[in-house]
Amino acid sequence: MITSPMDYMNEVKAKKQVVGTWGFNSNMDFSRTSSEETNVWFFEQVFNFLRAFFGLVMPDNMEVITYNANKHIKKQGLDQQTFLDELMLVMKGLKEPIWTFRLNLNIVGFIRSHYDPDNPIRVQIQEPSAFIAWGGPDETGFQNFSISYNLFSSSTLKGSDEMLWTVNQPLLEKGLKKWEMQTGRRIAAVQSNAEARGGRATQYGFRKPLVKRRRTPDTATRPPPGPR
Repeated sequence: MITSPMDYMNEVKAKKQVVGTWGFNSNMDFSRTSSEETNVWFFEQVFNFLRAFFGLVMPDNMEVITYNANKHIKKQGLDQQTFLDELMLVMKGLKEPIWTFRLNLNIVGFIRSHYDPDNPIRVQIQEPSAFIAWGGPDETGFQNFSISYNLFSSSTLKGSDEMLWTVNQPLLEKGLKKWEMQTGRRIAAVQSNAEARGGRATQYGFRKPLVKRRRTPDTATRPPPGPR
């Protein structure tokens, strides 16, 4: 069970996934809210997140854990059109406050085929991505969004499709900034394990990966010009 952003980073590390994460503390006093008010807060955070990242991610499956892990609910095969209604039904059946909410996501991003590199196409990709929110009487409401680095690197997924930083990064930046506007909170926690792949997470996404240029044999071995 994941109870903190650090737990999540340990999970992706164990799965050998490379991601960037962005999050902030909502500074809520849940000791002053009822179970119903706490759960409404979670619903609002999910709504704000999906509205900010509309067109970039799609719900895939979710996990709801109530306070002290008394109840554990999992839902798979989520539909983007009916997801919020399904989440509302789940919450109506809860008698306890939510402790952890996790929404695993599919990414909608651009790829470029080696066979037609001049015409990038936008597809739904099953790469690691999640929205997680924590709350409860002894917490203050932390939220975290993570997304795979593969869409922003020069590496390839299975097959022959190459990722495109130049078109995917603006979508991520737009989503992160809209998320701040929707919640009224500024992203304060940025983490990534992409450094070994040449990636670096910043306030609103990933920096452009550096392209390593190989020296040609001519320039590497040719002796310096001398007098004739």
